[in-house]
Amino acid sequence: MFAGQFIISIGGKKVDKEIIDFLREYKPLGIILFKENIPESYDELREFIYKLKGKAGYELIICIDQEGGRVKRINTPFELPAARELGEAFERGLINEQDIFELGEKLGAFLARHGIDVNFSPVLDLYCHNHSVIGDRAFSSDPEVVAKIGIALSKGMMSTGVIPVGKHFPGHGLVKEDSHIELPISEADNEEVGKHIRTFRQVSHAIRGIMTAHIVVKSIDSKLPCTLSPNCIKMLKEFFPGCVISDDLTMGALKEFGEIHEVALMAISAGCDVILICKKDINFLAKTFEKFFELTKKEKIENLKREKLLENAKRIAYLKYRRKFA
Repeated sequence: MFAGQFIISIGGKKVDKEIIDFLREYKPLGIILFKENIPESYDELREFIYKLKGKAGYELIICIDQEGGRVKRINTPFELPAARELGEAFERGLINEQDIFELGEKLGAFLARHGIDVNFSPVLDLYCHNHSVIGDRAFSSDPEVVAKIGIALSKGMMSTGVIPVGKHFPGHGLVKEDSHIELPISEADNEEVGKHIRTFRQVSHAIRGIMTAHIVVKSIDSKLPCTLSPNCIKMLKEFFPGCVISDDLTMGALKEFGEIHEVALMAISAGCDVILICKKDINFLAKTFEKFFELTKKEKIENLKREKLLENAKRIAYLKYRRKFA
């Protein structure tokens, strides 16, 4: 079976037979690493990742959330501050775009050296509400500042072959609620929403993937969160040619939309190219994939037709063939 549109998470720091058997049977596109996957030493981390890649038997990509500040899975040997700290320094003229490029370059070189292919960064949400889900993960409340920093940081990472993925479209700064827990709903008007989307549009040429937000923006879609909304993803794909990735489907915001395999099919039908599932349970993932494959046989889904799958494959290539697109 082939689960080439899924990025999954796994438990632990060891490459055991259960994990390898799962990878060889289902062939997910990639694995996202969390803190619990990171060994004590850099040498052990490199060995862990290259064992995963070597034993999988196909081109497996390794992803991570290495934003800086409180969202940092690996302790780097250099300072990686929170986005808001960078934004404030930039706004005060203490650092410039070249400094940020060099930070992105240093980060990218570090990740690449350890076998990591994709970084789910930069955060392109605007700093609008100082709450737990975004807060200091955002560079600024000014779309122009966010765009300048996002472009410089992304180009720095890309220069080393590491793929940057911007997040969370159309902008988690539109809401106060935490989508890890509940479904946030934005009543913002078109002008305000456009302000948040502007940043993604401006940075789109410098990144290879954009992650969707599990938020309802009523001016775009009155009922569905962006991850499941054809309207929202169509809006994104009108200006972005790269890979559209869902946020984690196991988050609380999506719990009312069905089981994970059903929500995955909804997201793909809406236009997501890649699906992220961050439940570290191999048995759960295997059952989810089996149910997903059975469901796709029953449903006539437009985005699972040959021409749509070819389009998805081209977009997914933006994550896989980094040197070609860098």
